[in-house]
Amino acid sequence: VMFPLVVAAVAAGASHASEEHYKYQEYLSSKMGALGSGRPEGVDPEFDCAWREYAYQYAVEIQPWLASDPTKMSQLFDALQLSVLCKKTQAEMQRSFGPTFRAQTAPPAPPVADDGVDFFVDAANGNDDQPMMPTSGSLSKPFKTVAAAILATRAVRSTAPGISASVFLRGNAVHYLAETIHLGPDDSMLTLSAYNNETAVVSGGVLIPNVAWTKAPNAIYHADLSRVDLPAGVPALQFGDPTTQDSTRAILARFPNSNPEIDLFPKGYITDKLQWRPPLYRGEECNERMQCGQSVNVTYVTPETEWHGMYQNWTTGVGGACDVYDPPRSPWCSGVFYLERQFPEMHTRHPSGVYADEVLPNMPYSSPGGSYIHAWRPGHWYTWMFEIDSYTANATNEGTDWTVVEGQNNVYGKVPVPGVDTDAVKYLGKFDSEAECWQACNTSTKGVCNDWTWHHTDFDSGQFAGQCYFTLFGVWSPTTQAKVTSARGPHNGSGYFTFGDGGNQGGEGNAGAGEWFIEGNMEDLDDANEFWWDAVSRQLHFKPNGTQPPNDIVIPTLINLFEVVGSQAAPVKNITFVGLTVTANRPSFMEPRANPSGGDWALERMAAIFLEGTEGVTIYNSTFTKLDSNAVFLSGYNQYTNIVRNNFRWLGQNAIASWGRSVDNDATNGDFPRYTLVEGNFIHEIGHQQKQSSFYFQAETAQAIIRNNVCFNIPRAAVNFNDGMGGGAEMTQNLLFNTCRESSDHGAFNSWDRLPYITTIRNGTSSTIPAFNIVHRNFIVANFAADGGCLDNDDGSSYYDINHNFCVYGGHKSDFDGNSKISSFNIHAYPSVYGTKCLGISAQKLPPKGYAEGYHDNTCILAGAGDSYLDIPDGLTGAQCLDGSASSMQLFQEGVAVMNNTIYVPQGDTTISCGGKKLSMAQFQELGYDKATTVHPTLPSASTIVGWAKALLLP
Repeated sequence: VMFPLVVAAVAAGASHASEEHYKYQEYLSSKMGALGSGRPEGVDPEFDCAWREYAYQYAVEIQPWLASDPTKMSQLFDALQLSVLCKKTQAEMQRSFGPTFRAQTAPPAPPVADDGVDFFVDAANGNDDQPMMPTSGSLSKPFKTVAAAILATRAVRSTAPGISASVFLRGNAVHYLAETIHLGPDDSMLTLSAYNNETAVVSGGVLIPNVAWTKAPNAIYHADLSRVDLPAGVPALQFGDPTTQDSTRAILARFPNSNPEIDLFPKGYITDKLQWRPPLYRGEECNERMQCGQSVNVTYVTPETEWHGMYQNWTTGVGGACDVYDPPRSPWCSGVFYLERQFPEMHTRHPSGVYADEVLPNMPYSSPGGSYIHAWRPGHWYTWMFEIDSYTANATNEGTDWTVVEGQNNVYGKVPVPGVDTDAVKYLGKFDSEAECWQACNTSTKGVCNDWTWHHTDFDSGQFAGQCYFTLFGVWSPTTQAKVTSARGPHNGSGYFTFGDGGNQGGEGNAGAGEWFIEGNMEDLDDANEFWWDAVSRQLHFKPNGTQPPNDIVIPTLINLFEVVGSQAAPVKNITFVGLTVTANRPSFMEPRANPSGGDWALERMAAIFLEGTEGVTIYNSTFTKLDSNAVFLSGYNQYTNIVRNNFRWLGQNAIASWGRSVDNDATNGDFPRYTLVEGNFIHEIGHQQKQSSFYFQAETAQAIIRNNVCFNIPRAAVNFNDGMGGGAEMTQNLLFNTCRESSDHGAFNSWDRLPYITTIRNGTSSTIPAFNIVHRNFIVANFAADGGCLDNDDGSSYYDINHNFCVYGGHKSDFDGNSKISSFNIHAYPSVYGTKCLGISAQKLPPKGYAEGYHDNTCILAGAGDSYLDIPDGLTGAQCLDGSASSMQLFQEGVAVMNNTIYVPQGDTTISCGGKKLSMAQFQELGYDKATTVHPTLPSASTIVGWAKALLLP
């Protein structure tokens, strides 16, 4: 987490870390709760500090200009916790660079064409009403607004087509945009740049100067804004001078109180007594055994010669449950997608309301309609947002007793496999009586148990007989079934909120939700820096962090500040943004969203800079800060976009999102981003609004290059590939750490590939087999319980060449019919893949011949004797795993190629598990497997491991 107190001390030139600094950092580490400091439990502190020290140096290796930027170096130092965890000072770390690093300076801006026409904009002293003359818009007679300058470029170039144009923004005042700047094909070869390295701030907000505040009780101030044109109301609030430092965000009144910029989950969330109303479709409660709204299935069959396992065919659902999306299409609504795994848990649905009385101390709310609930989807995959439609008061009082009902099953259809946990249902054990089941509920260690379901010992399905479960999120919607007893704990007939819009912010659904908070009610306006907007009276209410409210305020109003829109046939070409500071777009989490391809995401096509139908757009050396939506969005056709050496910080959602368009499974139309370069960017503190946010996200996008970026302090994965369409991406020499800080699970890189798309990218012919994505020479740290591996190659992820990466705390992962991922020449230091192991291939049998996974020439360092080298729980198709037979060996070697690895583990004791059979390495090799892999009983020193990493990453 970034904390200005610490940054200021270091940036001011502090030569040593004060005792107060240590104590403050220790306090911050302690308040992170279960996620801790980002140091996994049981890890050698010497190694943990060694990688942190090298990460500090590596950032400057890949971005040499950082060494001359004391602010960014302080941010990096604090994020690595080098002070509190390793007792290092920034002065010590700076000395470790030597003169080569300290001599580096910031890179020069790309040259601006000098044979075109130049105009200048001065928001403080300019004039838009000047007559059009040769001096109009000049440095001495600038325009006042960006819009006027762009109109001038069009006027000049209408008579001189083909010349370039530049608009230079002065930095002495903020450039507030009254409306979105639209650029089309006729605006090609246009540069928008800060003048002479001045801080040129472009804001999507409405400035309200000299606010007339009136003080009320409880140190709350009111301001009448009825005469101010606020087309979006007051969805957010900022104040401060962004030309000198980042603005301050005010916080929409909420419970529990929290500052979403610096507080990490679980602070600011209601974490117990989670009881949700069941999903509805058009007012009717959904049947748990069926789709929550019948969709029309659209399916395209993939030839058997191109194997994709359980994701063999491209399928989507239209309408029905998909009505929540715009357009109403998603594979998660399909009646055939994912049914083999976890139906209906994964199928599109969401709770219709939440019981609230027992957990909201400031109830009753005078006008809850229009306020919002933010809730984690179970599993912390993303956050839902719901607008509250109405409140229903407590109509009954069911006392303090449990309600026990015979012949009712409250987990019907929610347990795909007997005896296992899901995100929403937990298994308590097998018992001979309901009393034992009830006792197990009372002593549960898997979460708060407020209901239970026991299958009688003579239950018709022998696999479930005697089994006891409970729902983690208090969803009570039992189904009639013989020989089952369900019980519900005391709930006192709590009043509940009913949801209106929302529930469209992610892919997979669930009948319940996880931890949550509420915002937007006057009664919760009780903490410093909170605000509340009364849309009826048009009164703004604010509780300052101090004695006086700000004199000037800014209301973020626009979402898209710049829209650069052409088409594939007539693209906008060579638009350049240089040196701008872009700020204050409004939240977009309730805007219409769609489900891009087969990953977990839902997304709105919106951002501060929005691109569609472009070629050669460059965004360079700019700062994106205090944005409540996305920063940059590539939509549909965009080729050769360059997003280089920018700073993304304090964002509500994603830094960069890229999402093309296909015609169902056919992406041969080329209507998607291609050849994007994302290089040298510095990204931190994002995802304050939507937790499923990344530094770089792509769907239906191909052949991007992600290079030399530094990313840290984010809630979920840093890089996310929502599908494998086309492939051909390269990700190299990036530093990723402190990811997944609020979700755990997942990894710093995450991917899915559940839908096969037809492209010609691999070899020029139409095929669903993509080109390989190449991931090499990256420094990736899977701390903060990001236990999905070094790269979380999730469901169906295929065709990855993963080589020469330094993976701290993460191993190699494949699951759910992923295939053709080759991991080679990597260092996996103290790895986890949902448990300690070098390589984990789970929830699938090994792929068939021609689609093998690969793990060779890697170095894997395991902390404990008996830790796993290789774990394949589901084994083989057609033979028993590791039974010594020729057929078993053939199927194994056709499914995974393991060879020439070097394993360090205490006592030389590592294990191999496959299909329920566990062997030592000696036994494994005696059967003829993996004979060239070596095992060493002594762990390498921290300095040795880091030395290997240096040679690996920067040869």
